[in-house]
Amino acid sequence: MKKDTATLFIRIHTRKVDVLISTLLQVEVSEWLKATASPRAWLAHQKKNYQLHAKLTQIEGIVKTYLAKVNFDREALDMDIRYISEPEKVEAERKAKEEAAEAERKALAKREAAREKARLKAEEKKRKEDEKNRLIWSFLVQFVDDIKSGARKIGSADYSAGSCKAWKSYIGVYEGFDPLHQFEWADINRAFVARYINYLRNHGYMPKVVNKHLTNLKALINAAFIDGVHDNQRAASLIVKNKIEDRDKAVEIYLTEAELQALYEMPLTGKNDHIRDVFLIGCYTCQRVSDYNNLNEDHFETTRKGTRIIRLVQQKTKTEVTIPILNDNLIALFEKYNYNVPKANEQVLNRYIKNILKDLSETVPSLKEKVPTKLTMKQKDAMRRDNIAPETDLNGNVIVPRYDCVTSHTARRTGITNMYLSHKYTILQMMHVSGHKTQKTFMDYIKLSSEEIADEIAEMARKDNEMW
Repeated sequence: MKKDTATLFIRIHTRKVDVLISTLLQVEVSEWLKATASPRAWLAHQKKNYQLHAKLTQIEGIVKTYLAKVNFDREALDMDIRYISEPEKVEAERKAKEEAAEAERKALAKREAAREKARLKAEEKKRKEDEKNRLIWSFLVQFVDDIKSGARKIGSADYSAGSCKAWKSYIGVYEGFDPLHQFEWADINRAFVARYINYLRNHGYMPKVVNKHLTNLKALINAAFIDGVHDNQRAASLIVKNKIEDRDKAVEIYLTEAELQALYEMPLTGKNDHIRDVFLIGCYTCQRVSDYNNLNEDHFETTRKGTRIIRLVQQKTKTEVTIPILNDNLIALFEKYNYNVPKANEQVLNRYIKNILKDLSETVPSLKEKVPTKLTMKQKDAMRRDNIAPETDLNGNVIVPRYDCVTSHTARRTGITNMYLSHKYTILQMMHVSGHKTQKTFMDYIKLSSEEIADEIAEMARKDNEMW
């Protein structure tokens, strides 16, 4: 069945080219057959279909042009024929392509803009991070947050509660030195260290505390260096602690066995009774407040030979110690609380034990004896606040009653010193109980006055003479 319309094709046949080209032009078959029947019919068809024949003439000219070229480009010819035959469709396609290209360009520009924005944001973040990392203050705050959360550890162990508390306190110390948070790691030089030390001294920190804060700064420098935050390799080596003479420290006393027994037998009730008992536990175990304040029934054991002991891992150093129970008072204290002694806040303990011993000094005069000391900042501030002048001796040294020198740490010092004075144990045996790693550190805890040492030597000489 013949179609009503058909597409016109051009047959190109030369020595080099033999192709059939579609003009894309549609004609009615019957009319086209009539038009090709005679010259007159052709002329009539041309007049009636002027645009069709104009396009055919254009196509014929283009075909001749392409045939005249050295290389016949079929695809280019088809495209040029389309421009003649279907200008609206080609234009629509062109516009569609342009719009698509424009949309793609805009999308590409948008993606590029987003990438550039992300790049600039990343650069700004890195700039701020680098700026933050350059500041000692920023690292210190993050350092303390990390040890509190457990994100930063000592080896595989968490920082102890006491260490977290000490570092949190150090934030306030450092901020006092660097209130504008301006110092960078690169600023740490000899002048910086001198300025830091002068600040601590001028604000009343005792030499021992100055050394402590020097140690904190050095630890911070080393941690930041290991983390790759700074490359100031000389910084840590510039931090050198000063040697501290006894005259530069607050007096560190111990309680004698007689004073301890009097304290144990002192009739007390309520909070005073509880605080006294916790303090005595510290004296009888030679431990730090963080350890003796947390003892319970789980820490008590008995050796194969029947010796009652306390076994624990010290919070500060993670050292395991085994403490033989050398005084029956210790067992009595734990039995009093059914081995569940309530904890005592360290600050509260320090305040209460001074008042308890002050009351005890009425019957134990040795606790009233005045000793030369250095006042801490808190003590100085309290005296200024109360408008009280410190008492001094003939040499101008501040003197205070012995009971006023007692703190939670006096318990550990007391236990170690009395154990040493018993002359029953070797240094190594005593260090095993106290948990000290070196003999030098252990001996720092032996708090004997020059007179007590002289008395001890004389007693040893007397015993030697009696033997002969």
